[in-house]
Amino acid sequence: MSSLLLKEYSLKELANGLDEGLWSSVDLVNMYLKQIDIWNPKVNAFGEYNRDAFEIAKALDDERLKKGKRSVLHGIPIVIKDNINTFDKMHTSASSYALKDFNAPNDAFIVRKLREAGMIILGKANLSEFAYFMTFGEMPSGYGSRHGQVNSPYSENIDPLGSSTGSAVMVATNMIPVSIGTETNGSLMAPAMRNSIVSIKPTLGLVSRTGIIPISHLQDTAGPMARTVEDCAILFESLLGKDLEDNETLNVPNKEYNFSKTYSDDISNLSVGFLSFKDVKYHEEEINIFEEAKSIIKPLANKTMDLEIEEQEMPNFKSLMVEFKYDLNKYFESVKDSINIHSLKELIEFNEANKDICLKYGQSMFLKSEATSGDLLDPEYLEIRKDLVFKANELNRIMDANNLDVLVLKRRTSHAPIAGNPVMTVPAKSLTDDFPRSLFFVAKNFEDEKCLRVAYQYEKYTNKRISPQF
Repeated sequence: MSSLLLKEYSLKELANGLDEGLWSSVDLVNMYLKQIDIWNPKVNAFGEYNRDAFEIAKALDDERLKKGKRSVLHGIPIVIKDNINTFDKMHTSASSYALKDFNAPNDAFIVRKLREAGMIILGKANLSEFAYFMTFGEMPSGYGSRHGQVNSPYSENIDPLGSSTGSAVMVATNMIPVSIGTETNGSLMAPAMRNSIVSIKPTLGLVSRTGIIPISHLQDTAGPMARTVEDCAILFESLLGKDLEDNETLNVPNKEYNFSKTYSDDISNLSVGFLSFKDVKYHEEEINIFEEAKSIIKPLANKTMDLEIEEQEMPNFKSLMVEFKYDLNKYFESVKDSINIHSLKELIEFNEANKDICLKYGQSMFLKSEATSGDLLDPEYLEIRKDLVFKANELNRIMDANNLDVLVLKRRTSHAPIAGNPVMTVPAKSLTDDFPRSLFFVAKNFEDEKCLRVAYQYEKYTNKRISPQF
């Protein structure tokens, strides 16, 4: 059966094959659906198929012949996380049985961008129910009452981690060349690391959140998931755009973001810091990976330095509880004529009424959030959020004080998600055991390009990723 597995084509290879007539978009849909047939029974990462995929592919093939291609992504399939609105026959359920019949009344802003670029949305990826914001630790990563449990393609002993589990596993297993996930506090970085792929959590505001089932508008963002920095950069660029319905996108500086062209630029004009935390007991393997990264990046960069700071506790559940109630109720209001649930309270009641299906692991987070005021002007909430943001900005203060462009870290932290910074992850070891490891690259807000450039150089000289064996 393994002989049937599809080669891991890059986006450029797929685009060149389309340009040269080696295959059509219809062929690509067929190819990836066959790959899904092979892998998905084992990993359960694919949630729902787009029944219009072949019709869309055929139309894009015809358009290519008559008018030319819209972009380098024209006619290439993609899968998006099942918490992102699509105005089609697919449901948007957040892997919740409660939303199994919900058809969104509009496309999310980023879905419109993908369609404009000519991508074929092949379907929705499974995820941890409601982006892993339903229970306090009782629910395993990757589980949802609608789609069931996502499994690691590498080992039954590896937790797929985070909420964008299906998006990550589909890319890792080559069921799709690239995908879209979402993150609030690690749900792009963690599953990317656990599945030996690449992802970037963009600066807050670079990518619109309109039409995405939320946790917190102060931290949520969608982002690309891919097998290489190059593919990540190409897909990332296609998502950008100012959205009048998402104020954060209106605060983005008016400059060109040419990630697809600049990701491979040399880093001789960049300064890079290698950041460790005092009193953290790092594994010997992590230390060796870090030293290898230094040996690669130091000769290439303008300046490098080693830094060490105290580890900070930044638990943000208290603030997220308030924000989740506010933002989820606002989302339900935006789709009220198309859905049978109109508030967090009604969602809780539905789950309780169908608890045999919906509450295998409870809904303790939902209950805790509903018990809050949901008031973003509440003084106690504002003080908690203010303290969190101050602590999270420590990495920005370090970069400013030392004139650094990018920080390299051994482990994922909550600094970037809370402060809004871009953060990128790249595989740092060949995953031949049950302990995946990645490096993490953090830059200042709206300097995502610098993350991509440093990450690319690291990837170029290490190329640690190996694909899972069926």
